[in-house]
Amino acid sequence: DGGVRLAVYVLSHDPLLIYTPIGGARPLNSIVAIGRRLASRRAVFLLMPSWTLERPHVVAKLGRDLAWYRENFPLHELIFLCNTQEERRLVSAVGGTAIFSNHNLMVSEDIFRPLPDVPVEFDAVYNGRISYTKRHYLAFDVERLAHITFSIGELPRAGDRAFIRRLQAQSPLHRIANPVIDGLAGWLAPQEVNRVYNQAAVGLCLSAAEGAMCSSMEYLMAGLPVVSTPSLGGRDVFFDPDYCIIAEPDPAAIRRAVETLRDRAIPREEIRNRTMAKVEPQRRQLMEFLSELFERMGSRRPPLSQWPFPGTRTLRRWATARQHAHEITAFKPVPRSP
Repeated sequence: DGGVRLAVYVLSHDPLLIYTPIGGARPLNSIVAIGRRLASRRAVFLLMPSWTLERPHVVAKLGRDLAWYRENFPLHELIFLCNTQEERRLVSAVGGTAIFSNHNLMVSEDIFRPLPDVPVEFDAVYNGRISYTKRHYLAFDVERLAHITFSIGELPRAGDRAFIRRLQAQSPLHRIANPVIDGLAGWLAPQEVNRVYNQAAVGLCLSAAEGAMCSSMEYLMAGLPVVSTPSLGGRDVFFDPDYCIIAEPDPAAIRRAVETLRDRAIPREEIRNRTMAKVEPQRRQLMEFLSELFERMGSRRPPLSQWPFPGTRTLRRWATARQHAHEITAFKPVPRSP
């Protein structure tokens, strides 16, 4: 299983504290792959569910896998950073150590922010990967629409191209913001994504279930109001009814909600500031939790005074379990000056 790919961010090498997303039908599979290569090291894994764990059949298996992991890797501690209180309750009920700490806290407010010099050209923007779970069709009634999209290989290349053609064919007023090269969506840097957000009046969240959906927080930090469908996963944790509407999963309902929020014309700085007022106390709670964890692990470092995470894009550096474990094992701390 050394070829299993996962994203890892090492928050600390001594003591070893690793942040990593988990998902799939057996969420601990990637942890087993890297954990067996670090079995002799005391380590804490902070597990971020990238897909909702509010799925009883998955959580039941998770409980059995947790018991197996503890027996086989006694030097490791697994802590779930859950996106909703219900997710925390379910994980705790099967014996997991879990706290409520929504992963949208990791989104960078330095990258995603209002740009006052950018004119609004679109009624809405939808940042959603090429996937039928994202339900792009729900946005097709919006008059002026920008798509930001990308592929993670859920469909074959031919399927990706057909998906792009379908988005392009809806309306001359709908645009894919990504460069389209050989029929496929190219990469947009985070700063370019933020610029597209600022060209739109409203951000869209249209899936029925996923994780907490980073782009929902990116919209809010950029000052966009949000239209969402009802959903599982935790993206609504930072929503506010003043500038967020939960609309029925119907194209006409989505269009009406977009027009309602567009016409409210709430100042972007107000949406951003009110969002950050919700984010900051939850970040402080996580920092306090991590400071206590470091102390319990024998660290002499002072309590955290600054947010220690670099933003979602940097957090998700993908490599094989073998590569990550090799880098962690080979790491040599820089000696402190006397």
